[in-house]
Amino acid sequence: MTNFNAANTRFCDLLTLAEDCYQGGDFLAAARLVQFAAFHAFPANVGLFGSPRLEQLLLDIAKRIPNASADSKPAAVEKSRHVLHVLSYAKPIGGDSRFVWRWMQEDINSQHSLAITLQSDIKDTYDVPEIFVKSAKQSGGFVKVLSSPTSNPLDQALELRMLCQNVDVVVLHLYPYDIIPVLALGAGCNSVRVLFINHSDHTFWVGASVAHCVVHLRQQWSDFLRKRRGLRLEYNPILPIPIVPMHTSMPRVEAKRLLGYDSDVVLLLTIASPFKYFATNHIAFLDLVVPILIDFPQTVLIAVGPEAKGAWLSASSQTNGRVVPLGRRWDNEILYAAADIYLDSVPFSSITSLLEAGSHEIPLLGYSPANLDLKLLGPGAPGLENTMLMADDAESYKSMLVKLISDEAFRCQQGRSAKKEILSLHTGINWSRIVNDLYQKLEKIDDRGCILDNIDTFNPGELDSALVQLYDQVQGRQHIRQLIGDYIGTLPYRSRLTLTWQLYLIGFDLCYLNLLPPAVDRLIRFAGRRVKNTLRHIFS
Repeated sequence: MTNFNAANTRFCDLLTLAEDCYQGGDFLAAARLVQFAAFHAFPANVGLFGSPRLEQLLLDIAKRIPNASADSKPAAVEKSRHVLHVLSYAKPIGGDSRFVWRWMQEDINSQHSLAITLQSDIKDTYDVPEIFVKSAKQSGGFVKVLSSPTSNPLDQALELRMLCQNVDVVVLHLYPYDIIPVLALGAGCNSVRVLFINHSDHTFWVGASVAHCVVHLRQQWSDFLRKRRGLRLEYNPILPIPIVPMHTSMPRVEAKRLLGYDSDVVLLLTIASPFKYFATNHIAFLDLVVPILIDFPQTVLIAVGPEAKGAWLSASSQTNGRVVPLGRRWDNEILYAAADIYLDSVPFSSITSLLEAGSHEIPLLGYSPANLDLKLLGPGAPGLENTMLMADDAESYKSMLVKLISDEAFRCQQGRSAKKEILSLHTGINWSRIVNDLYQKLEKIDDRGCILDNIDTFNPGELDSALVQLYDQVQGRQHIRQLIGDYIGTLPYRSRLTLTWQLYLIGFDLCYLNLLPPAVDRLIRFAGRRVKNTLRHIFS
């Protein structure tokens, strides 16, 4: 059980340490400590969903980054607006990446460019997908991966600042702990309008201090925005997630045949990151679905994301192989074509996957807990409210799933309704109208910064606890020590030695590697990289 009081005290001490570095003129150390603090606070580890104090320190550091002359503007394009999207990571998977390239494709009246801040952290895993380059070039824009090393956020921020100075609108699509855009936009970009897209509306995030407007992807509770995030409430627009409709002509029977299933099999589909299906003390997806699969032997569940191990392997055994976890896949079109029913991940919804499934005329079933604090974990988006079957307890969920399995006409009616509503709001003319209205209103907002005051609001509840349980599956036991190594271990030796010890004194894990002299440290890190590369080569 997380002790939020103790965690928040450590977080406050960490910010004090960063503020001391700032006051002492060590701006790089201050920035690295703030990076550590932001990642440490995610998803809700310290009982906060925003930190005005942290963002104010970033703004102060931003003003200390020397400005440089911006590059000359790119060749003129016959479009009135140049939009620069800023993305932390460009991947072939993930709702934030798909959101960006679809915006670039659908908004044909603007010139679109893309800057990527942290791609070098994942360069051994993902290349920048070609669809970003193609979408940018078609609009007359460019794609730029920041070349400054991630070990120096001040240089990264300056590089991004120079890009931002040449555009009309900057749209931030960030991982919650990405501080580089705040450092970039915190000074020297006064003429640029900034939108922050609230991709992670259920977790702590950084960025409201440099935005003219925070854009939400679904309805938000005003009390949560004001009391837990500390945001101003004058203007909180909703922008539907852009969906590109797939015009597949493959009949469902044919798609099932290609997957190896008979036409009378009722195929259930779910797509999400593995951690979204389990949380201690909360109802789990397989607890809801496996009993129904056992009762209905003509059903098969295909899961994209989870792998065949642990609870998923056990569920497959219980159902004689009718739970089929496929792991991660990029192309799921044949699965959408074959699916009879789409099941949202529980307890943590995967909204983009839901919308994509509904756009393929598949009926949707989800779970939204009755507890108001936990509803941010559940599904929600324009077009889903009136078309998606939604349960708030286990019995109603199972009853709805049985109805969908047993009644083909009901399934078809639900699928048609979902497709019509989702396509009307998330594609085409209607979506373009919404985004154009957003641009026009943005031009009339003079004040930058959507934060109410500089006081952090500490008031943890059930949502904080649920998030810590969910993300603990991803972060693991060595998470904090790894962060200290990543963010503090790259500083000059004297600085990292002092800060590593000070972090230990205020309650953080001791990162022993940071204490080693530079020559020994380089040798160990080199050996570690060689081992990782060898293992990657063996298992690739």
